[in-house]
Amino acid sequence: MSEIKRCKKCGTPLMVSKENTWNGNGVIAQTRDFEHRMIFYESDNIGALFTGIEHILGLPIEKIVVESKRREVKEYVEKMMSAITRKAVKHIGIGMMIDTLSRNGRAFGYGDISMVERRRKNDSDDFITMSVRNPHSILFFCGEVLGAWEAIDGRDHFVSYEEVEPGFYRVTCRVGEHPLELQGRLNFKTYPYKPGDIECERCGTCEVPLSVAKYTWDLEAGTIVHPDTRRRMAIFGPRGMEAILDDLEAELGETIPETVIEAQRLTVRMAMKDMKWIGDDQRYRRMMAFRGLGNIVMMKLGDKSLSVRMENACIDLMSVGMVQALFELMSGTDTSEHDYKISPDGVLDITIS
Repeated sequence: MSEIKRCKKCGTPLMVSKENTWNGNGVIAQTRDFEHRMIFYESDNIGALFTGIEHILGLPIEKIVVESKRREVKEYVEKMMSAITRKAVKHIGIGMMIDTLSRNGRAFGYGDISMVERRRKNDSDDFITMSVRNPHSILFFCGEVLGAWEAIDGRDHFVSYEEVEPGFYRVTCRVGEHPLELQGRLNFKTYPYKPGDIECERCGTCEVPLSVAKYTWDLEAGTIVHPDTRRRMAIFGPRGMEAILDDLEAELGETIPETVIEAQRLTVRMAMKDMKWIGDDQRYRRMMAFRGLGNIVMMKLGDKSLSVRMENACIDLMSVGMVQALFELMSGTDTSEHDYKISPDGVLDITIS
């Protein structure tokens, strides 16, 4: 694998700073495609959220998560690569594709990714096996590998994984039908951006926010970790997570939004319970913005309530659960009620009491 270069001043991988732009409106956008949004988010919370949803529902959701991620990645790859290019990659460029996947994974916090074995005889026994150490989410990884490989190979596959040792997985895609087929075509969400005035200190060389650069980027392990809290982060698109939550609701019913909010509330409370929380609206504004979750333009904290308005919002249900958890940590209460609404132009109003 070729070397991943870092900024000589702050140490952030140049792949991250060149391909992503942290804007003053709470949006992280791909530099080459501003309509493609990204977030810088706690990766440990992803698995905890899915586990929390399963616990509340009393039902497994693994197959829905993997299938939803598969079709999102497959459609994205088919959109970005022509059929001729995909055919060329399948026959002569698979090594280059795996190298790119590994480099991106290491720089964006997805773990240490490599190819283990592959068989290509153009029959039903074909397969590809990948390994990943320290995955940001094993379910995300399974869906990503499956979707990308289907787009390249042109046939349907199913995926399986095994944990060889703690934190080290082998993921295999084999020719065959999906164990679950989600109904309807995936609709890629668009985000109508509003301007913002959030200022932050930036690296003088690569211009990444210093609040991002201070994380420890371990390019061998493929992890991004806060040096003090040890919380792990990853950079990924919110569209995939939103598609998963939409598919969960379509498959399991209208109780899913409240289930997601509650699971997120519990996850964030547990992850941030040891931190000191005070009613500093600018602190929370910066916290949401550097994660790419949106721009808090109004925050009113009363004795028994909190009102928040956020422009350019994404992963709305998770943001509601996060704000609810932060209110409880600030106020010292164990329970609260929430009310929220999201407008078509991406304005999220949240009231916690």
